Parts: sequence; structure tokens; C-alpha cells
Amino acid sequence: MFKNFSPSLFFSMAAVTVTVFAPFIMIFHPIFQMEYFSYNNRASTFIPNPVNLRLILLACLVLIIMLGILAYKRNMKIYVSGIFLFGLSVLIAYLSTQNYLMISQDKIERHHFFTDHQYQWDQLDEIVYEYVIGSKAGDITFTTKSGDQFIIKEKEVHSNGKSQIYHLAKQNDVNYIEREKK
Repeated sequence: MFKNFSPSLFFSMAAVTVTVFAPFIMIFHPIFQMEYFSYNNRASTFIPNPVNLRLILLACLVLIIMLGILAYKRNMKIYVSGIFLFGLSVLIAYLSTQNYLMISQDKIERHHFFTDHQYQWDQLDEIVYEYVIGSKAGDITFTTKSGDQFIIKEKEVHSNGKSQIYHLAKQNDVNYIEREKK
């Protein structure tokens, strides 16, 4: 019955396998990122960005499309486009590991796609937490002594992270202001 190898069947089954395992990859990605990222978990808080889950989903979708195209038709152009789509999928998966917030005793660093903000606590002048009454929505704005600013959206940091930012700001004599959003 299975004497002849069918590339169409192979690529179709690979696409189905990726489809079945994509939700598990999305579930375990933050755990994987937190466990294999090198940081001191007693002195630091590592918070993966929620956009990483969308990037993992996108990487899986690109991989499924590549396998579907290869299952449908195979020639030199399709193989080249398959290699391109596979590389794109790997690139998107890599980008999903580069979005995080690290809060430590020494510094705060935020990596978001191609921007990187890393400041020692003594470089910060003011931290402003602006919130909406009756909602958990709010933003944390960091202002350095040189006037640079960066904003962390509420969805990027959980309550433990906000609490740690507050305590480390007070510990390092950085002005921390809470106010209602205008």
C-alpha cells in the first residue's frame, strides 16, 4: 500500500502537523523564552512582549503556506519560493524572541523589534504612570535626565512588573508619578 513515496502527501501531512502543533508552540513560547534567556531570575523580572504570540502564529502560517504550495505543485520556482518562505518563517520566529522587557536592580531594558532602550536607574529622571479610571489601561513613560523618553504600554507589563518599577524607582530616588490620563 505505501510502496510509492508521494511528495504531495508528505508536504500535506507536514502542513497538517504544523497546524496541529502551532497552538502548542504559541502556548509554550513564553515559557521557553523565559527559561532559556540568560538572566538572574531572583534579581530581575523578565516579561515577554504579547506581540510575540502573534509573531509565532504568523511564522506558523507562513510555514503552512509554504508546505501547502509544495504539496500542490513542485518545480524550480516553487522550490526557490519555498526556501524564501522558510527563511521568512525562521526570521519571524527569531524576531519573536527579541521583544521583551527586563527589569533588574541595576537597569531597565526594553527590546522591541529593532529599537532598544537600556537605562541605568541613575540615568532616569522621572517615571509617570498614566491610567484610565475604571480600567486597567495605562502607560508608563520613562524620562531620562537628558530628556529622552520611552513608553511602555500597559499590555507589555503585568502588575508584578509595575510594582517592581515602583519599588526600584523609590529605591533609586527616581520621581514616580501616578496620574489619570487626560
